[in-house]
Amino acid sequence: MIVSMRWWSVPSLLSNLFLLVLIHRTGSDELHVARLRQEDGPRQRRDADRGTRTEDKKFWLAQGEQAIAEALQLNRNEGLAKNVVIVVGDGMSLGTVAAARVYKGQMAGKDGTSTSLHWEAFPHLGLSRTYNTDAMVPDSAATAFAMFSGVKTNYFTFGFDNSISKNDVRSQLTATKVDTVMDWAQREGMKTGIVTTTRITHATPAAMYAKTANRDWECDSKMPADTPQGVHDIAYQLVEQSPGQYLDVVLGGGLEAFTPASNMSSTAFTPTFDCLRSDEVDLTARWQHLNPEGKYVETRSDLKAADPTKSKKLFGLFSWDHIPYHDEHSGLSETPRLVDMTEAALKFLNHDNDRGFVLLVEGGRIDHAHHDGYAVRSLSETLEMDRAVGNILDNVDLSETLVIVTADHSHTMTMGGYPGRKADIAGVVKGDDGWVMPDMNGHPFSILSYANGPGFTNLRVKENASTSSWEAIYRFNNLHQDHAASHTYLQPSGVPLSSETHGGDDVGIWSVGPMAHLFHKTHEQTFIGHVMSVAACIGPHKHQPRCQNLAR
Repeated sequence: MIVSMRWWSVPSLLSNLFLLVLIHRTGSDELHVARLRQEDGPRQRRDADRGTRTEDKKFWLAQGEQAIAEALQLNRNEGLAKNVVIVVGDGMSLGTVAAARVYKGQMAGKDGTSTSLHWEAFPHLGLSRTYNTDAMVPDSAATAFAMFSGVKTNYFTFGFDNSISKNDVRSQLTATKVDTVMDWAQREGMKTGIVTTTRITHATPAAMYAKTANRDWECDSKMPADTPQGVHDIAYQLVEQSPGQYLDVVLGGGLEAFTPASNMSSTAFTPTFDCLRSDEVDLTARWQHLNPEGKYVETRSDLKAADPTKSKKLFGLFSWDHIPYHDEHSGLSETPRLVDMTEAALKFLNHDNDRGFVLLVEGGRIDHAHHDGYAVRSLSETLEMDRAVGNILDNVDLSETLVIVTADHSHTMTMGGYPGRKADIAGVVKGDDGWVMPDMNGHPFSILSYANGPGFTNLRVKENASTSSWEAIYRFNNLHQDHAASHTYLQPSGVPLSSETHGGDDVGIWSVGPMAHLFHKTHEQTFIGHVMSVAACIGPHKHQPRCQNLAR
């Protein structure tokens, strides 16, 4: 827990005295986040005043003194995690976090470099090694499963250990099945939920409830011809099999995988990912039949109106494919945003619940924007997730709720050049004195770029070039020194690929709440699942000695 030693004014003094009383009463590190969230006002003023303040020796020594004083007051919360919220920024590399923090500040008219995302205030953190059992650079399916189950597995699969064979549907009959935190929680009578901006059958959310040798088997029409009896597609598993069928909240996109092909024959509908159901089973109708006390919704208005006092469960599919990007929401008033879905999920999970809950919230389209080479869009999606985390912090009790923010894997985006503090993160490498850093062709270049991806395709060969070397090449979509990239500006890349790849570097883990202090070094990605187990006293670590004296 943290209390600032800086006394700005009488209001600040009263505020700090109030926090001291809270510390005495609670004795846990949720006040670390409470204090930093309370400081938003002073911090904003400080950021806005950066142009007039002097960041000299006195400033940095005072800043360091305050930081040390806060760190020395950190306490461990070793109580029971009644609730667990894991927030996954799909593809949210450390570079993405750093660039998004700058973007956040600059969008608010502040100094970007000293701005923080909500989870950067969390008192405990570590790093996560993201490799799969058979891959150095991973995919989202196996990395998500590692986090949710505590067991690594093979690329493109989930629900089994590494005895599963990718694309071999018959190997599902003999491979070793592995449960996830959703199974563990449901056995203890806890509520469970999933919120995502992707299709609900996409890799990360599906890894919580399904088992498959290929993450693309989202509907029955994608299943191999030799699929044995008893092996089913991901959408079917969500509605008909445990733990999917027992989820209390499911919110995301991907209606197509639940819809019979014949339902669309009389419309102008064009399948977006070619996954209509050939078995002619309407899975949304089936869910409503199986859950007569549940509420199914397809619009933001219906989501807002959903009442946990009238419905025990909530199932919402708001798009045929993925939820639109945040920057595409203008004019889409009936499509909920991540923060809308998160707020609704917490409302349902918190209602009439003395057993607690486990909730997954995924900012899934950070990854998609990176794959497309749209760096600014990926930052916008990261800020959308930041708003959702803020909503979580406003609606849970951190003395009894473990909140983890992490990523499944990284991407190849970097921040480069030597830009000044005031340089637009979406623009070119530019000094605060107006100096513009040129490339070897004499042109400005963007701060954000990729190691590989479609941005390479913006290179052209000069007409009437007098050389056959690299000097004959130029980039036709260079940013002007006074312009910033749009959400769909294709950032430069070093290797031509139609889709930019994941990265194999470590990603961050930020945590607050009961047992959050267990994150303390570079961990295997599976450690996240084990921490959730020991903190909530569910699953493989439910018989830990500490759990014997902690009643749910």
